[in-house]
Amino acid sequence: MCLDIKKDDFIQQISKYIKKDKINHAYLLETNYTNKIELARALSNHILSLKDRIDISNLEKNYDFTIISSDSNTIKTEEIEKLKEMYKTKSINGNVRIYVIDGAEKLNEFAANKLLKFLEEPEEKIIAILLTDNKNSVLNTIVSRCQILRYIVKENRFKDYDIDYINSLFEFIFNIEENNEKAIAYQNRIDIKKLSDRKYLQEFLENLIYIYGDILTYKIKKESELSKDYEKKIKIINDNNDFIKIQNKINSINEAILRLKYNPNIKLFIDKLIIMMSGVDTNV
Repeated sequence: MCLDIKKDDFIQQISKYIKKDKINHAYLLETNYTNKIELARALSNHILSLKDRIDISNLEKNYDFTIISSDSNTIKTEEIEKLKEMYKTKSINGNVRIYVIDGAEKLNEFAANKLLKFLEEPEEKIIAILLTDNKNSVLNTIVSRCQILRYIVKENRFKDYDIDYINSLFEFIFNIEENNEKAIAYQNRIDIKKLSDRKYLQEFLENLIYIYGDILTYKIKKESELSKDYEKKIKIINDNNDFIKIQNKINSINEAILRLKYNPNIKLFIDKLIIMMSGVDTNV
């Protein structure tokens, strides 16, 4: 589902980070907006209007604008090599050249390293825009070479879930909040059979991140973006954590999601996640 926003709203939010005389050679845009390419075009137009001080009516026609994306889970080295070859020569018109990588987290190790060399030695008038749902899943060395832009659209993620499922998420969280690493002993509350389905488990973990992300919002605004039915629970979890603890728990869940591809033993996988979220095993 495409979230209903106006591109003007996006530009208004990110324009404070992009000034006419301080345009970066690489941007990493973290967003939950469904049509990320639309945002990339809006961002490109904004950069070009600042850089060249003109209104761009047809981006692809008037400027060198390349999009790399993949329907699979991987962006391959060959695609980055092709990009580098395309951008080896300067633009005929001397225009700014922009390339977009949709799904920066999909870059395989070799492709990421190829791109890294491109980012480390930026050419004049070449700008990279990398798109991702979650910057924590992008190679750290690439993230460190980009200016981070974040555009998160408010949505009620839980509106299509039944009450029992939502309660199971909060029960998992409260088990850890109340018992820390000893929560492993209480895992009879969790339906391991359901979590054995990798797709179900990944969605479960992503929803845990959503709840902790809402707690970060609550700390700033004193207001939950979830239904009022869950605000009391959010407040309890909020009072039990500072910013660093919440971020560490989010990072632990993100790392767990990345480990899912190795087909772990689910019981051991959940036990390890609980230990990490409890702050006991911080080196993993």
